[in-house]
Amino acid sequence: MYWLNTPPSAIIFSIGPVNFYWYGLIMILAIASGYCLTWSLAKKHNWKSSDLLDLAFNIIIGGLIGARLYHVIIHWYDYSHNLIDIVKIWEGGLAIHGAIIGGGLALLLTCHKRHWPTWQVASWLTPSLALGQAIGRWGNFFNQELFGPPTNRPWGVPIDVVYRPIEYSAATHFHPLFLYESIACSLLALILYYLNRHTIKAQYIVATYLIGYGLIRFVIEFWRQDPTLYLLGWRWPQWISCFMILGGLWLIIYPLILRQKH
Repeated sequence: MYWLNTPPSAIIFSIGPVNFYWYGLIMILAIASGYCLTWSLAKKHNWKSSDLLDLAFNIIIGGLIGARLYHVIIHWYDYSHNLIDIVKIWEGGLAIHGAIIGGGLALLLTCHKRHWPTWQVASWLTPSLALGQAIGRWGNFFNQELFGPPTNRPWGVPIDVVYRPIEYSAATHFHPLFLYESIACSLLALILYYLNRHTIKAQYIVATYLIGYGLIRFVIEFWRQDPTLYLLGWRWPQWISCFMILGGLWLIIYPLILRQKH
């Protein structure tokens, strides 16, 4: 017996021609939760709430732009026939790798302008980013995205036939990859919060996020059913995840090499 037999609806309710989507509500909850978690760390370093609000605004805007542009570029064929769909972010289509790139650039520019310690601020943001991803993945549930191959496990999620891959059109329930990633990101958020509370070097905390989420996403991609670009047999997000893992390892190893030289 499955825990759910009816596919979820993307719409919460409608007022006339205006639809209110679960995806949008969940994104708001993810951002609000991330902000509160970051504030719990920043205020211990005598930060002002106005400073964090400025930073959060810049990162959110940069992250949303980066997430949408990345998704549109990867799925350009789907948007090239109807360009107006590019702005319909409430219907889904935000790539976390793009959000990390866009939000990261906004973080660098803001810290440079305000003369803030970039690594320290970035370390405060990592548990919030992981938590936001954990919550945000539930938006994929309501949009019937991020599912794996068919399954008869009780926790399988129903997917409408219009969203199923052609080869699985007869199947009804699929592995909830969104749930698996949500659980993994929640655990990563706890680890990152613990590291922040125990004054671990900021650069190592950022490295932990890059390696942790890189590994999570790399593994999840093996079971994803949505189309994407492939390179040498791997999905494009897997290659980006490899760069994240290598970047995180470099942040840990390079300072050790410098220390040995001195």
